[in-house]
Amino acid sequence: MLVYVLLTGKHREGLSQRMGLYKRLKRKSPGFRIWLHAASVGEVQAADVLIAELRQQLPDAEYVVTTMTIHGRKIAQSQLGDDITCLLAPLDVPGFVDLAIYNIFPDIYICLETELWPTLLRRLNSRSTPVVLANGRMSERSAKRYLKHRWLFKKVVDNFDALCMISEIDKERYLAIGVPADQIEVTGNLKYDRQSPSDVEMIRRRYREIIQINEDTEVFITGSTHTGEEEILIPVYQALSKDCDMVWIVAPRHLTRLGQIEELLRQNSIEFELFSNLTSGQQRKNAVILVDSFGELSELYSIGTYIFCGGSLVERNGHNILEPAIWDKVVMYGPSMGDFQDAIELLEMADSGVQVDSGKDLFEKISNFRENFAEYSQACERAGIVARAQQGAARRQARMIVSRLLDQGDQG
Repeated sequence: MLVYVLLTGKHREGLSQRMGLYKRLKRKSPGFRIWLHAASVGEVQAADVLIAELRQQLPDAEYVVTTMTIHGRKIAQSQLGDDITCLLAPLDVPGFVDLAIYNIFPDIYICLETELWPTLLRRLNSRSTPVVLANGRMSERSAKRYLKHRWLFKKVVDNFDALCMISEIDKERYLAIGVPADQIEVTGNLKYDRQSPSDVEMIRRRYREIIQINEDTEVFITGSTHTGEEEILIPVYQALSKDCDMVWIVAPRHLTRLGQIEELLRQNSIEFELFSNLTSGQQRKNAVILVDSFGELSELYSIGTYIFCGGSLVERNGHNILEPAIWDKVVMYGPSMGDFQDAIELLEMADSGVQVDSGKDLFEKISNFRENFAEYSQACERAGIVARAQQGAARRQARMIVSRLLDQGDQG
């Protein structure tokens, strides 16, 4: 590897850190030192949520976050604050791993999601350093592969003192490999640990008054849309509104696109209202509403009858579909949901997340919901249950981590 780097010049940035050659970290406080490993950007976001909760329970602790990618490290440095040390993770080679452990000298190691490095885990375990898997998950595909090589994978996960699983299905897959049940707890997903609104009905009444609709009005909300999606959605709305009164709320992801969307609506002879005008008391004259203010969408979802989450019918990797689900809403989305596969699994397991492959498919799905509205309403309730099950995930995982730290302290 070193010869390759020297000859090609590639991967020189951060090479010393990948070899575990960190400057030995001095203790900044009398509290515990917690090492969190976050593979890349998504796990950094989860680490941010977990650290915030750990600070509540362990105010004197200090934190070291490692990532596998340089981009992930940069994101960690910008998001996590100046008091957190952000480094590149060592390559899983005995000498490098030993140096990293010596220089970081953690009281506990927390691996976020499922990036498992056998040498590192084994070395930590041999030093009696507690090892916890946080926000753990296992896809169906991975489960089949791990079961096939169960004898090997079991040796790796045996190094964990505790495993915090996102869902019951994840737990069952780890149990099938042979992990003891008393080491596993289903805690929910850190990334979707979102508080429920304190007064749901009050929020719904407020937005119905602004939009000037009643409870029976059908509302089609297309949230966080990107360039190219409105062209697909316009025919869907036109077809859906032929035989009934329907309000269509368009909320673009970026407000800089407002002029572009306004022109597109005019080209299709669609009259519309700006949401900001309605909030100032203007009488609504048209059925299409363009959201031109930031921060309204998450609560606007409360009055939606049918929800489509954008960034998914074009290649933008989607947006958080649990945001509308928490309002008891089935969520529809396109095939480009690369950043939110875990959320898809959660909703689809409850038959409350629906992928659509085109505008025509979206129209057909909504038409089917109309014809089977009782079943649709039950699916909406299940969506809310799934979304709310993620609440308290950070608190539950932090509690499990703290208990392992305190147990270790007692043994010491």
